[in-house]
Amino acid sequence: MAVPIFMIDSKDILFIVLAFCALWFTAFVCWLIWQMATLLRRANETVSDARVKLGRLEEALGSMRSRFEQAVCGAGIVTEAAKRVVEYVSERRGRGHDATEEEGVHRGKKSPKGHA
Repeated sequence: MAVPIFMIDSKDILFIVLAFCALWFTAFVCWLIWQMATLLRRANETVSDARVKLGRLEEALGSMRSRFEQAVCGAGIVTEAAKRVVEYVSERRGRGHDATEEEGVHRGKKSPKGHA
């Protein structure tokens, strides 16, 4: 019996090389798709984290704004109260000053202004 001898010509070598190139190209494309998917997943996680942090920041700023508005409202009340106290004190001083002038005139004393 004769042993068959396989002859490999240049066309067969070309097909073998093309098959390996297709295999390597397929592996590269799969790796590239994997890297893109990983990159997009990380970007999605980053965007989600940024949304959460922006939500917290918005909440904190809203809280600070309401506290500031309350402080301003309180300051307005305090300012109005101080204004009324100053008006009351100046009114009392004015009345007290006039009353002492009148008492001085009635008692025969000279007024501080010298009008008696």
